[in-house]
Amino acid sequence: MERALIIKKLTKSYDKEPVLVELDLEVPKGTIFGLIGPNGAGKSTLIGILTGLLDYSEGSIVINDLQYTPSNETEIKKDVASVLQPPLLFENFTSYEFVTYVCEMYGTNSRDLNDKIKSLFSYFEITEFTHVKTKQLSSGSRKKLAFCAAILTQPKLLFLDEPFESVDVISIGRMKNVLRKLKENGSTIFITSHILEVVENLCDDIAILHKGKILAYLDSESRKELEKNSSLNEIFEEYVEVRPTHPDELNWL
Repeated sequence: MERALIIKKLTKSYDKEPVLVELDLEVPKGTIFGLIGPNGAGKSTLIGILTGLLDYSEGSIVINDLQYTPSNETEIKKDVASVLQPPLLFENFTSYEFVTYVCEMYGTNSRDLNDKIKSLFSYFEITEFTHVKTKQLSSGSRKKLAFCAAILTQPKLLFLDEPFESVDVISIGRMKNVLRKLKENGSTIFITSHILEVVENLCDDIAILHKGKILAYLDSESRKELEKNSSLNEIFEEYVEVRPTHPDELNWL
């Protein structure tokens, strides 16, 4: 199977404190991939590196068959979009201005772009914010706006860092529908999330990241076998060695 992303021996430290440790990971093309891990595991750092916002100490990255190097960065980014946590918006742009500007940067100014924007704003119930500056939007509306801009670029690879954070339940369901449609059209989606139930129902393959290392890679077949006897939450807790609790620990309640 072809790979949308190949990471080998990726290492990143902050003030000599390792955050990612010789991390190896491969993500198949045309799949929805989920990366889960506790707070501080290194999920957002990894997304920051893969989207070019952070540098790294050692290792190699291949995205859509291109080695991630300064000479290839522009070519790679033509086919890659992202929604970060928190989303990066131009604060003095209106919602419509922000989306159209992103589309211009990607060269996606099709004749029916305005119709697509209107339909997406309606679908995610942010039409009333079309001419409102992004700095005035709630956290959930900012996330939905960034999501709309990203998918309008029709990326081959879409990075989503905690995409469902602060988003209402109805919109989460609609985001999932859009992601499945993108997958049907050949896109690869890379999601980090701590909402295990959403990842469990949405993703094909799942990897568990803990203390900067991939502890497990669960493809669809291995997940079916493991989940016969355990939920994803139980599997996750086993791998990250969650501290057991005692029934009387909070008896003061």
